[in-house]
Amino acid sequence: MNIVCTGISCSGRKELMADFEALCREKNVQIGFFNVGDFMHHAAAEAGVRFTEKVLDSDPAVLSLARRSAFHEIANRASEYEHAFIGLHSCFRWRGRLIEGISFRDIREFPADVFVNVVDDLADIADRMAPNPQWTGMRREEINIWLDEEEFLTKQMATLNSKPHYTVARRHNLKNFYDLLFSDKQKFYLSYPITLLRDNSDHLNKIQAFGSKMRQDFIVFDPLDIKDMELIHDAETEPIEKLEAESSDGITTISSLDAGFSEQIKTRTISRDFQFIHQSDFVVVLYPTDKLSPGVLSEMNYASRYNKPVYAVYSHARSPFFENLCEKIFDTVEQLDSFLTSRPHNK
Repeated sequence: MNIVCTGISCSGRKELMADFEALCREKNVQIGFFNVGDFMHHAAAEAGVRFTEKVLDSDPAVLSLARRSAFHEIANRASEYEHAFIGLHSCFRWRGRLIEGISFRDIREFPADVFVNVVDDLADIADRMAPNPQWTGMRREEINIWLDEEEFLTKQMATLNSKPHYTVARRHNLKNFYDLLFSDKQKFYLSYPITLLRDNSDHLNKIQAFGSKMRQDFIVFDPLDIKDMELIHDAETEPIEKLEAESSDGITTISSLDAGFSEQIKTRTISRDFQFIHQSDFVVVLYPTDKLSPGVLSEMNYASRYNKPVYAVYSHARSPFFENLCEKIFDTVEQLDSFLTSRPHNK
């Protein structure tokens, strides 16, 4: 199997590759790991070209030739392994413009079996970029846009090759990530009223514990693997003076969220969580409160539109509208657990 893994610079993609390589070695999986950028630098050096940290300022034709040479070399070496994991950029956002990361022509010549796009918290990406000479000064709005562009183009490459595509958080459990690629376990999105439970650590801990337990039998996509909405919550609830004191560059905590950027974060959060649902087989809703959660109801509606079964735990008075969106409703988590693990089509 050939796995193409994309992610913007400082997204945690390289770190995920390194961690995943260590896990595969531990499991004695015969898999080769290749990073396109490293092969590009090697190909350029052999041609007498030395790329600097401002490599994206290079002549586009030179970059294209280096990428093509690198990808050709990787394709040849990948054939020596039972599986291959290729890390690359689908695009770059550089000096306010979009630059090709890999051409559709190159990707069509490589028999990829699955495409994965790695995403992470906006604040964590900004933290990694800050000391990097190549990315110092990258505005937070550009990072957010670049994340969206990288995911979009990765989907297009997958569609072009008629292959599956997954968006995966950098914090996604590593062994669960392995199962996503190498097992036939079913996948589900874990939905719960995060905003309503923000101040109830007991409920959140129980939900997280349930998700951890279910990873033994399922692939679990948890929305709290990405915490971008914490930026908005902090900016809306903490005094500006306090936030500015905690961050010398104003990036990590993003203390000065303007309305437009706040809206971008919210929109991207919704889009990403919907993608998690789209790549799942079903949705599990844990709803330990009788208060209204527009987010959970929107996710249930989205799942219903795409024929994804919804299994909910809700012990309060039930509305027929809520019931209409559910395949089954349980009174307790234990009942749901027993149902899921005993389903005959669970592999």
